[in-house]
Amino acid sequence: MPKFLQKFAQPRLLWWAFGLAISLLVLSNVLATMFHSWTGGYGLLDLGGGANAFSAKTSVTPALAYELIGNYGVQRSSHLWLILPDMLLPIEVWLCFGLTLLWLTREQAGWQRWLPSLASLYLLGDYSENICEALMLSQYPSQLPSVASLWTWSFMLKNISIGLNSLAIVLLIVWRWRARIKTK
Repeated sequence: MPKFLQKFAQPRLLWWAFGLAISLLVLSNVLATMFHSWTGGYGLLDLGGGANAFSAKTSVTPALAYELIGNYGVQRSSHLWLILPDMLLPIEVWLCFGLTLLWLTREQAGWQRWLPSLASLYLLGDYSENICEALMLSQYPSQLPSVASLWTWSFMLKNISIGLNSLAIVLLIVWRWRARIKTK
């Protein structure tokens, strides 16, 4: 995380970032559910074909990507347009994770000071996934096997980094809570 963001790592702004991230996630899931119904049961690539985050697939393959794209029919261009608002979500989730981790590690030294960089791992995964999706959708019916493979890896990186960021936040909160109890 850039050093200048340290001054923004304060509880009031963390709650704003969290609220905005949740709002964008809700909006994204509403749009994803609508897209799923428009295509007759084929969900967005971001969700591995699921209708929304609650039914997202956890593993994807390049073959699945092109199967979904082929089944979108006339809605293929809608998916391309839905990627545009999805470009805001990674920034907001990055800020939410990054500022929270900065705040939780503000008095730490050593390896814990590097934990906020986990948020950048998420940003890399989600943006590379979106770029691959846009390329595959815009070039269809031509298939781009290497882009589809990169999309698969980006999808996994995004999902793994969500888990890593969440786990780091929970563990830091528990660690700080235990430290506070020991000092009382």
